[in-house]
Amino acid sequence: MKTFALLMTVVISACLLSCKSQNVATSAPFEISEKSYFQWISGKQGTKGTTIRVEGRVKSLNVSFSKLYFQNHEYDVVPQFSDNVFVVEGTSSEFRNRELILSSDPADEYGNQPSLPKKKIPFDLKDDEAVLLYTVNGLEGFYKISDIVKLDQVYKP
Repeated sequence: MKTFALLMTVVISACLLSCKSQNVATSAPFEISEKSYFQWISGKQGTKGTTIRVEGRVKSLNVSFSKLYFQNHEYDVVPQFSDNVFVVEGTSSEFRNRELILSSDPADEYGNQPSLPKKKIPFDLKDDEAVLLYTVNGLEGFYKISDIVKLDQVYKP
């Protein structure tokens, strides 16, 4: 009886450990035709960021897109549709914090702000990979996009 209970515990544990919270699909009700990103630097001192753009065709009219995960950032996206062609674009901005004042006198360091911890996305991705969150008829799915092309850096005034 003990061996049966032990065997059942092992089987149940193996089943629970093999389950994944996010299942990334390799096929979806859309096709990606272009995928690229570029880094930009603004004329404002210390402002920089990344913009990612994904274009494609939907196979079903009931497809919508809401999030894009890329280079440890989560982008809320609003897709643009024209017939069955779509464009999804996300932009992240980073502002360089002002310099920290380091001094042996604690009063001189008043006003220093601690750095905020970086938010971790729920996927382990390479620099040229992204995951697109899509919905079809109320059911969510995740689609992994690979080999995203890096374009030249852009300088904005």
